[in-house]
Amino acid sequence: MIWWAEQPGRAQSERNAIGDLAERSSWLVGVEMRLVGTQLAFDCDIEIGERRIPLTLVYPDFFPDAAPSILARDRELLSGHQYGPSGELCLEHRPDNWTRDVTGAMMIESAHRLLSSEDETGQPAPADHRVTRAQRMRHSAFRFLFSRDTLSGLGLLAEGEVAEGEMQEQDVAGTYVAQLSRIGPADGPLWREAKKRGGDVRSFRAVVVRVPAGVGRASQNLDELKALLWAHGHSALATDLKDGSDLVGVLLFDGKRIHVPMVFGEPGARKLINYDAIFAEPNGIRLDPAYERLKASKVAIVGCGSVGSKVAVQLARSGVGSFVLIDGDVLSAGNLVRNELDWRSVGVHKAPALGARLKEVNADCTFTARTNPLGGQESGAMAAATMAAIETCDLIVDATADPGVFNLCSAIARRAEKPMCWGQVFAGGGGGIVVRLRPGIDPAPLTARQRIEVWYAQQGVDWPEDGSAKPYEDAGADGAPLIADDADVGVIASHLSRFAIDLLARPGATVFPYPAYVIGLSDRWLFTAPFDVRPIDLGESDAWGVEPGSGDIDALKELLADLTAKKSDEG
Repeated sequence: MIWWAEQPGRAQSERNAIGDLAERSSWLVGVEMRLVGTQLAFDCDIEIGERRIPLTLVYPDFFPDAAPSILARDRELLSGHQYGPSGELCLEHRPDNWTRDVTGAMMIESAHRLLSSEDETGQPAPADHRVTRAQRMRHSAFRFLFSRDTLSGLGLLAEGEVAEGEMQEQDVAGTYVAQLSRIGPADGPLWREAKKRGGDVRSFRAVVVRVPAGVGRASQNLDELKALLWAHGHSALATDLKDGSDLVGVLLFDGKRIHVPMVFGEPGARKLINYDAIFAEPNGIRLDPAYERLKASKVAIVGCGSVGSKVAVQLARSGVGSFVLIDGDVLSAGNLVRNELDWRSVGVHKAPALGARLKEVNADCTFTARTNPLGGQESGAMAAATMAAIETCDLIVDATADPGVFNLCSAIARRAEKPMCWGQVFAGGGGGIVVRLRPGIDPAPLTARQRIEVWYAQQGVDWPEDGSAKPYEDAGADGAPLIADDADVGVIASHLSRFAIDLLARPGATVFPYPAYVIGLSDRWLFTAPFDVRPIDLGESDAWGVEPGSGDIDALKELLADLTAKKSDEG
């Protein structure tokens, strides 16, 4: 795209405006038009006092929808409002407030006002925009994360005290991110980080130094760091850092501020790199206050495949504190097109791999992973233990779309009177269904499924088969395969997660007037368009819990009597 060739009239008006500015302004001289590659540019000089400042105005390819740049032609740092010596001036007209009616001539006038003001006062011109933390850190390759808990740990040291410790560091896309993992020895630490980074990390020695208030500062080289340590009675540490050969992270804490230089290299050639300290906790409330309830919740995710993995991660992000993860399968490379896990978990059982993923998302959550398939060919004791683990949960989520597993989950939910959610993506990705059932309010799971099947039949359309052999695949009218992709699965999983979160966060109320919704993702079956949603009224609640049958009380008494008699005989 060459804007000046597509809009020659605008290009000519830009040229004329700069020429007119030079005619009426004695401070603008030496204007020449040229091309920088395919970009239109104007060289010019601005005269301020005895100085003659060479500048270049460069129009971007997307002008007039994007702002031009004014740069120092000789790469001199001209102003505090400049993105480095080779960078452009930050002027009144910028990308964040740009409008199409601003011209290059107006940009040159703005540059003149900025440089004249700073020449007259000797001070940087007032800033009328903010630079975000992310912008300031753009060129930072070494970053140290800390939290309120880190500050609490550092506060345990008295002024002048030195403590050995450990740091951990991870390479994330070329950025080295470190954190303090403990203060004190490994077998008896004074403080330990509870939220350690997951994945591939390296650990190295740390030395924590509590310095007097206002003393901590960034050291530009090892000599500066040694001088600071000597000045405050830490000569032995200074010598150790100079003569050692290991990698050492030094954390200087003055009660408020943290400075983290890392010392490395062989004796006689030791070097120093400073980390940028970053407070890693969010500002403000990021979730609905009602979500505080989720921290004490325990959720069973039965099936850690495409739907279950997404639901589990969304619940962990929302604050759920504990999970029971059940899946007997191993993640394959083919699963990556829809599963929340990635290639690092290929070849690993899905349940523990998903648990590790949850810890990466929410370091405070805990999980139990069971790798025996519910209802699979396993020992009775193992199956019973898995069912018992599900029974301890506050919510059961069946994400298997397997009728046999559904029956077992339904039995546990009904007997233990625990709420249950389930969801299914229809074959071919044309839609899906999500269901939420609350004891005493909605029908028991088996009854609900029967009523849903009646509703299906009443719609008068041919629904897809249950897809148990190929759960995400169907054929279109022309016989071409229709396969649900990650986005299709994500829509259904997200609605299922909303059901689960609503149930846990608002147990006495709900934002959903119906317990089941069929969600269309295409104009197939009864759906008229994508996102066509049909609620299902499942009717009144029926029997939850276990109701004693006729004669059960007498039978229980007889059973207990026989067991007691047998125990007495054995005694």
